[in-house]
Amino acid sequence: MPGNHLTQEQADEYALGASEPDTADAIAEHLADCRVCQGIVHEAEEVASSLALALPLHRSPAALKARVLAEAGISRDRAPGRRRIQTFLRRAVKLAPAAGGIAAVTVAIMAFTGMVSVRGQVHDLQRQNTDLQTQIASTLSEKVQIATITKRLTDAEKASYEQGQGAQADHELLVAMLSPQSIVADVYTTSDQQNAIGRLIWSPADKKVFFVAANLDPAPANETYQLWVSENGKYSSLGTFTPDSTGFARYSATVPEGMSEYQTAVVTVETAGGAQQRSGPSIFAADLSRFHQSP
Repeated sequence: MPGNHLTQEQADEYALGASEPDTADAIAEHLADCRVCQGIVHEAEEVASSLALALPLHRSPAALKARVLAEAGISRDRAPGRRRIQTFLRRAVKLAPAAGGIAAVTVAIMAFTGMVSVRGQVHDLQRQNTDLQTQIASTLSEKVQIATITKRLTDAEKASYEQGQGAQADHELLVAMLSPQSIVADVYTTSDQQNAIGRLIWSPADKKVFFVAANLDPAPANETYQLWVSENGKYSSLGTFTPDSTGFARYSATVPEGMSEYQTAVVTVETAGGAQQRSGPSIFAADLSRFHQSP
């Protein structure tokens, strides 16, 4: 890593999962502390994943699109409009001043000659109290520093893990996309998110379905995107996903029984955590008839 930073070639290989194991471990360790290289690798991962969206588009027959939307239970005349949900976050910060109590000492003054001694004792107690407060403040400061360092280490480990997971997901998606056995389904936009594009890829060898999309709107508060497949009008969930800040999303699910029994797939907006039954507005619909063909 010349100049203590990754080269573009190294970042690309890491994003594709093509680095040697020792090199990948060294890069992952380096990424935990280097924000510059984190940005380079993140950009390389996005470019790698976006290749799935670069497949050539072709116009499907109008009759096919109408049939897919009908099977998905979507009426173009009643396509849901974009929901503009404004979320107001109110945070109440309650500050309670810390109160410290110092035990009161009652001194019985028996004679005028004892005043000097009592004053000396009071001064000693005040000095000891000041020293104690200084020690407490020092201890609290050390605890804060330890907590801060611990959090930074935890955040770095989390970022390194997430980058590793992202690179692995990108690698699997690219392998599926480039495999001659993989099948790509026709995907249609069914909402007013007209700039959104998606791809649905089935890998018979891995028994996995991959969905990748770009230009998606952020999901409203307390809601998420959910992928469904239908068999004779009955929908089964394949899971939920959330796009990043750029509107890009990738998701994969294992389907052990294969996809030959399913006719359509839809992406909807549902409550956070996913719904048991499809009920939210549709964003995409896909014709799965190609998945019925033998690879």
